[in-house]
Amino acid sequence: MIQKKLLSASMAAAILAAMPTVNAFAAEEPVFPHFNKNDVNGSVTVTLPEGMSANVSITFDSPEGKAEPYYVKELAENTSATFDIEGRDNTEDDYRNYLLTVTPTGVSVKPFTAEFTVPDGNDNPDSFKEYTYTFVIDDVISDNDWDTADTESGVQVAYHLKAFTRGDVNQDGKIDAKDASNVLVYYSKMSTGAEGNFTEGQKMAANVNGDNKIDAKDASRILVYYSIASTGGTPTWD
Repeated sequence: MIQKKLLSASMAAAILAAMPTVNAFAAEEPVFPHFNKNDVNGSVTVTLPEGMSANVSITFDSPEGKAEPYYVKELAENTSATFDIEGRDNTEDDYRNYLLTVTPTGVSVKPFTAEFTVPDGNDNPDSFKEYTYTFVIDDVISDNDWDTADTESGVQVAYHLKAFTRGDVNQDGKIDAKDASNVLVYYSKMSTGAEGNFTEGQKMAANVNGDNKIDAKDASRILVYYSIASTGGTPTWD
């Protein structure tokens, strides 16, 4: 059974080494109508791995309002985008608190968010800020959909999309009636057109018979597995 684990230094290095080499290119175009290139004093770069696309947005709070749209971008897998950011003083009447949101598409996971500020370049010479977020996909079982780690090149965001133990739907380290119940609840929601809330790892854990469907047959198989294990037997999924 897969146990909770953290990325080792060697594994992290291997993942980073496998990331595509991204060439420099022009920054993305902002949707904010009053964007002034002369005020740019920072940048945000988002890099996605193969197998993960996402909607990327940047908003900001300022004295004029909240959650002002700044950038909106649909980013394909295995690509990168750089966003120029205007600097502002950190005063009561002149500030911007930026929020980056990266929402993976096609999977039921929580968006990654990060708050940041950029200083006014006129008042703070040589203060250009560069924020780099490199996304990876791993098989780590975690209570979180994603975890972060600081690297020499910026922040690595690891989404745990490949983590699962067959039958352990709630990922508590046990295969029991609770997992079967979770499968039935998910199946019931999907059957009535409601939205299920399984992560990709949970979906793979729930589909114990391998037919690419999550239904009552999977719940039944999980109960049989649990029954055999509870009586001292050695259950299998075959």
